Amino acid sequence: MAKNMQNTSYRKLDVDAFDPEQYDENDETVDTPGLGPDERAVQGFLSSNRLEDALHAALLSPPLKTKDQNVKDRATQLVAKVLQSFKNAEIEQAVQKLSIDEGDILMKYVYKAMELGSDAAACQSLLGWHAQLVSKFGHGAIMRVFSGRQRL
Repeated sequence: MAKNMQNTSYRKLDVDAFDPEQYDENDETVDTPGLGPDERAVQGFLSSNRLEDALHAALLSPPLKTKDQNVKDRATQLVAKVLQSFKNAEIEQAVQKLSIDEGDILMKYVYKAMELGSDAAACQSLLGWHAQLVSKFGHGAIMRVFSGRQRL
């Protein structure tokens, strides 16, 4: 055995803190009120027919870390309203302008909006968005949504 095995000053990272047995799910979910997209800004963009700006504003601050499900549902309904405002021919152009992070957040919103359930036209629109997101970001976007711990 080496002479310096008792000296642990070289160990700067506490690896015991990352023990999966000590993981607490509630550590990451800090109750932060007021998160979510700015509804007035999104509605303003929608009323002036600036759909891409409305989409970016809706994706700006997703309520991923809040525990209040009403805030998450309201944000999802707002994003679904923005998505339904697009025509099918405009979806591909809008998706091409998204970053990877925005694409992942939008994919979370698409799945949550499908879960909340809507009429057939809304589901058809959401499926169109889903197809375009998969075509740009690949199946990795789906995997990142399902494997992520932060949910809408």
